[in-house]
Amino acid sequence: MKRTRFFYLGWLLVLIQSPALAAGKYHFEPGDAVLTNCREIYTKGVVKAKVDDGYTVHFPKGSGPIQCPPFRWHAEFVLPYQSVAEYRLKFLGGLKNDLLFKVGESVSFRFDTDRRVVNNQATIDIDAQITDISSNGAIAVKLLSTSPEAAATFWQSVGGNYVDLRHKSLEPERAKRSR
Repeated sequence: MKRTRFFYLGWLLVLIQSPALAAGKYHFEPGDAVLTNCREIYTKGVVKAKVDDGYTVHFPKGSGPIQCPPFRWHAEFVLPYQSVAEYRLKFLGGLKNDLLFKVGESVSFRFDTDRRVVNNQATIDIDAQITDISSNGAIAVKLLSTSPEAAATFWQSVGGNYVDLRHKSLEPERAKRSR
């Protein structure tokens, strides 16, 4: 009986939130700072204009690599940007302990390597320091690792962008912090 109630409660929450998601939760004006979501890697930019189903976003120099087409963004991939000093990553609605991330802390990434860049390793660990955290749980980092392979993989995958704290490359870091 409890399982059935839980199931219906979940569906009720989905139905309540669906219209808000479909209509686009945020309405931006030209000049607003935003993050654009491309496979859980966010690029910080500024809204230039509103178009039919989204926005035209301008990115500053050095904000790459942008792995998605960089000009017109559908509204569901554009999020507001607000910097915070720390972020609590919540799991299972509070049933597990929150993971706290703060500006200035180091984090470890594990990326699959591109054979064109690193051909003797399947994965590579990269150490970085958090330089900024956005209110939606994405972190900007600066590279701490000194190996050329780690640097090449970092600049190919992350660069000057923000990485969602739920991104698969941060799994080892989340596991380390949850112990």
